[in-house]
Amino acid sequence: MDHSQDYHTRFMRNIGILSLEEQNKLMNSSVGIAGLGGLGGQAFINLVRTGIGKFIIADLDTFEKPNTNRQIGANENSFGKSKIAVMTEMAKGINPAVEIVEFNSGIQAENVSEFVSYCDVVVDSLDFFCLSARRLLYNSCTSQKKTVVLSAPLGYSATLHTFSPTSMSSDDFFNWKPGMDRFDQMIHFALGIAPSGLHLKYLNFDKNKLASSGTGPSISFSCGLGASLVAAEVLFFILKKRSLFEAPFYTQFDLFLGTYRRTKLRFGNKGILQRLKIFLAKKHYADVRTEIARHIK
Repeated sequence: MDHSQDYHTRFMRNIGILSLEEQNKLMNSSVGIAGLGGLGGQAFINLVRTGIGKFIIADLDTFEKPNTNRQIGANENSFGKSKIAVMTEMAKGINPAVEIVEFNSGIQAENVSEFVSYCDVVVDSLDFFCLSARRLLYNSCTSQKKTVVLSAPLGYSATLHTFSPTSMSSDDFFNWKPGMDRFDQMIHFALGIAPSGLHLKYLNFDKNKLASSGTGPSISFSCGLGASLVAAEVLFFILKKRSLFEAPFYTQFDLFLGTYRRTKLRFGNKGILQRLKIFLAKKHYADVRTEIARHIK
């Protein structure tokens, strides 16, 4: 069986939702995945199963036991192994012909431009605390006029943001300013990814645990929900199926509340209500500010 026939046999059940022309376009498209954790790993596999032909993946971590509850690549056989190696093997098992370019040192100042240059579109699935890498990624995408799709799993919900050459920039949306310290950047990011705060109605979030370990609660199906939102938006972007929900629009879909919120944060974090939320959040975390800042990369 030749490559073309094998490819179309593997992905023939997509046809009807996708046209044959669209499937061929996916085969010739490239997607960057920055971070292969709970959301990124699942988004990667979702997109491999759509028939995307090329991926550029970046991660510097290994799978460990605490990843078990939410990361698709985490299991007894993968602990201690590179996430990139494990996820590449999974992807090749789905589509042996898929092309994968690996960035085993993650997103760094010296490689971010090359990473972005290979991509038609980029998925930001970096760890919440990886703000330096995130800003490098967004700045490079802006300079190369590439689109970034972002989701955050929060409680029983997931969010969706898209930053493109025609949207509000990430700096403007999150109101990140030159010289802003790491803690303030984190607060701005946290309040910007979920302005509706649907998850705050039920989530038991321990600020002292965040300060001591740099971790918060997460569950598999919110990662899966976010991965589906991201994968769909990437697909719609590549195939031009519809206009993107670009910043300052944002989405939060909460499975517990049964609430789907998609609205426009017209001024991003510069709006009066967002500035008030940021002020209150900084006040709430003031006593553990130094401890939290140690975890921000």
